[in-house]
Amino acid sequence: MDTVRYTLRCSQSDVTVDAVEPVPGLFVYEQPDELKKPTEINWRIGHHSGLAIAVAIFEEDAIRGAQKIAGLADWTQPAEALQQDVDATELYDALSWASCEHPAHA
Repeated sequence: MDTVRYTLRCSQSDVTVDAVEPVPGLFVYEQPDELKKPTEINWRIGHHSGLAIAVAIFEEDAIRGAQKIAGLADWTQPAEALQQDVDATELYDALSWASCEHPAHA
């Protein structure tokens, strides 16, 4: 996968990072150093709007998570439309199993 520049929304100012786009509209990136907290999980699945959708311990899990939720919606839509269309429970259920299938977790 090619690396692209992705801008995430932050409370103080937006931050641009390197990311991959495993699914149109969804980006996987590592939380930038200036935003990392010692006890926080640092890989993210983000929407093209800059909003975060989920976290993962490993980059591979974040990519797999994005692929697992690909069919739940057209992620290229604006965030406001997705908030109306995506069932939060279905999203949670799909992502809850993403890391459990990682060979390192068997």
